[in-house]
Amino acid sequence: MSPLGTSARPRRAARLASDLRAVWVDGLLWAFMVGMGEQSIPPFAVALGLPGAWAGLVATVPMVIGATLQLASPVLIRRLRSHRRWVVLTAAIQALTFLPLAAAALAGAMPGWLLYAVAAVYWGAGIATNPAWSTWVGTLVPGAVRTRYFARRNLWIHVCQIAALVSAGWILLVGSSWQNPLAAFAIVFGFACVARLLSALCLAAHSEPDPLPGGLRDVPVRDFLARFRHGADGRLLVYVLAVQSATFVAAPFYMPHMLRELSFDYAQALGLVAAAVVAKAAALPLHGRIAERRGVGALLWIGGLGVGPSVALWLVLDDFRALLAAQVCAGFVWSAWELGTFLSFFHSIRPAERTSVLTKYHCAHALAIAGGSAAGGALFGAAGGGTRGFLAVAAASTVLRLATLPLLARAAPLSGARGPAGGAQVARLRLPTRARIGRSGPA
Repeated sequence: MSPLGTSARPRRAARLASDLRAVWVDGLLWAFMVGMGEQSIPPFAVALGLPGAWAGLVATVPMVIGATLQLASPVLIRRLRSHRRWVVLTAAIQALTFLPLAAAALAGAMPGWLLYAVAAVYWGAGIATNPAWSTWVGTLVPGAVRTRYFARRNLWIHVCQIAALVSAGWILLVGSSWQNPLAAFAIVFGFACVARLLSALCLAAHSEPDPLPGGLRDVPVRDFLARFRHGADGRLLVYVLAVQSATFVAAPFYMPHMLRELSFDYAQALGLVAAAVVAKAAALPLHGRIAERRGVGALLWIGGLGVGPSVALWLVLDDFRALLAAQVCAGFVWSAWELGTFLSFFHSIRPAERTSVLTKYHCAHALAIAGGSAAGGALFGAAGGGTRGFLAVAAASTVLRLATLPLLARAAPLSGARGPAGGAQVARLRLPTRARIGRSGPA
């Protein structure tokens, strides 16, 4: 071996170690931003006095606008000639969206339309980051260490998000007794802004061995739709979108219901969200083993059978401790469902198409959420809002989730021995999941 080749090895090893540290720290800072900032936007809408439907839909309608904006990502990445530049840029933009929220909190008021506009930019920048990040980081982390590395990283991401949720709840609870209670939100949003800016710095510190993977291809919308129209992938896509639509008939209204009708404080409300995240983190190792030993189909059925009853518990429970237990159950089944759907979809996406395909998938996902939210908002209003409105959307969501089981039977038949992905795919399960952590919300 030549001396040049021998000396290059330590440099490559040092570069890899630096990249792995930066990817790890970025994930922790991103999770802190989500737990501290993103999860505080719906309570902020409630504190501003927005009507029930408006306060609930602030978590979904801006997401659709943002998902539409991020469709331009593949074109802009090619113009920048770098996935890293795009990810760092969108991460910085996302961080800056917390500044107008913090300013409004200090001022004590913010028009509803402006809150929606800021939230749309937040979601647009965040969603635009995810496909490019998945493609880029896939070139950094060697396959030989990918399973163990991302397993441990994702566990600590959950821990960091839980810590952020608890901290945000405590800050908002203390601030509720201040002369201007909204000022506490300024502190929370300020922490979220700093965390995301530091995350952007970590992203800038990553190397980029392949700025544009060879053969990078933008999949046209027509080809994308045709690809998922037939076969196993198409059946699974229909099922996933149906579940998301059914879920978000009720999902936007949990936070207003907890804060207004149940009179929970901010710590209790965010604590219930954190309980589901804790359960997800704790269940990941078990669900990974189930996927390896029993197949992804078994994992999908565990999640699919559980997500319907999980929301039904909110129809009969109003005690905090009982709802806490319900949230733990919900986190367990949602962990299985999210892991199962991820393994079924993303293991087969070619790196050259990953950014384009995931960009369009996120848009379809947001549209499904918007459809469910719009239906839930209409039902909530028709039922008179308040407790009656929440019970109506929770009951409708329960029925609709259970109605997706025939679609699950088509997507993951029980007769399948091991499903579409086995142990080799489990090694890849953690790469694109950062967009999914904590997004399901209660139940």
